Amino acid sequence: MQGFNLEELALMHRCLRRSEELVAHSFRIPALPSKQYPYEVATESELSEAERADEVFAHLVVYERRRSREDERLYRICLQDHAILARRSDGGPGWLGALLVYVLTHELVHVVRFQRAEQTYAAEGAAREREEDLVHRLTLELLADAGEPEWERLNERYGNPVVPALRLQDPPPAHALG
Repeated sequence: MQGFNLEELALMHRCLRRSEELVAHSFRIPALPSKQYPYEVATESELSEAERADEVFAHLVVYERRRSREDERLYRICLQDHAILARRSDGGPGWLGALLVYVLTHELVHVVRFQRAEQTYAAEGAAREREEDLVHRLTLELLADAGEPEWERLNERYGNPVVPALRLQDPPPAHALG
């Protein structure tokens, strides 16, 4: 499978910063990332087998670790480079960046909602589908309000191109939780 090259990784990091700004502003958070909202982004070369999802652009894996009084969570945004790169020719210049901003923003909206207990990542069935639809709509509204390019076309082409969160009990990579 093809992963991001150095230029695409640099673009992904710029798109992540933009997505962090958009989500922080929308949810009135001083800044992202923060200790209140623990997450990391992993590209395909960093994913374990359990974190791979061939049919989507990205998904969220939630790692839990028991601490003294409560569970500590780490939300890992697992980008599926090959799926994203396969769609880069769907639009003109800037399309890959627009797609990355959508995908990263969508996943960060989940992180905020789950961490604030506005929804649980363990939801199943209809509740899970409602959460995905709501986050998709919230993401599109956020992108539209910010004047992000291509948000309408992204919705027309792909609808909701992500899958609900996956919870893993196994410890994350050594660098993930301190």
